[in-house]
Amino acid sequence: MVISVIEGAIDAIISDAHGECAVIRTLLYEKANQKVLPYNMTVAEFTDHISKLRNMLSKSGTKDEGVIVPVSPGAYNQANTDITPVNHTWTLPEILRILYGTGSQHIPGGFSPRGGGGNIAKCFLNKA
Repeated sequence: MVISVIEGAIDAIISDAHGECAVIRTLLYEKANQKVLPYNMTVAEFTDHISKLRNMLSKSGTKDEGVIVPVSPGAYNQANTDITPVNHTWTLPEILRILYGTGSQHIPGGFSPRGGGGNIAKCFLNKA
């Protein structure tokens, strides 16, 4: 019961973040061909690398793409030719896998080396 309430709250937060994501993607798209120093790659290349890492860590296929989306089918086998954000449907375990940077919702690391210390993270850590 507690988990479903927590997941409902997470869903609400995530849907609010989609609007913010659209604004950020638009700003990044406007600078897509600019170099990111000191990495010597463009904003488009940088966001593509980040998206590939998120997809790898989430272990749920292609749910994220960089700011330049190929005309060929992308996430969810949909051809995207604009800069609107991909319809992310990250689950709570997928989000923790990405944030922890470990590819496991049970093993803390990355942005939350102690598991975040909150009830959401603790409910997954206790199952490990």
